[in-house]
Amino acid sequence: MLGVEVRVDNGPWTAAELADQLGVETWRQWRWRWPAAPGRHRLQVRAADGTGAFQAGADHEAFPDGATGYHSVAVTVG
Repeated sequence: MLGVEVRVDNGPWTAAELADQLGVETWRQWRWRWPAAPGRHRLQVRAADGTGAFQAGADHEAFPDGATGYHSVAVTVG
């Protein structure tokens, strides 16, 4: 199961929609619709591989086995 999940402010993970896969070695677009509440929020994203295993949340440098950790961004909704 390939997948992408998103969460807001350390809340529950919710599934994003994946675009069609063009090939086994291509990036895949995704989208996630969010009924945003006004204020400052932290969004985090994680991906699952073909076995359904999600990436590790703990940050780790790329050397020697590749970087880990969730992508995170702070947003302000007006």
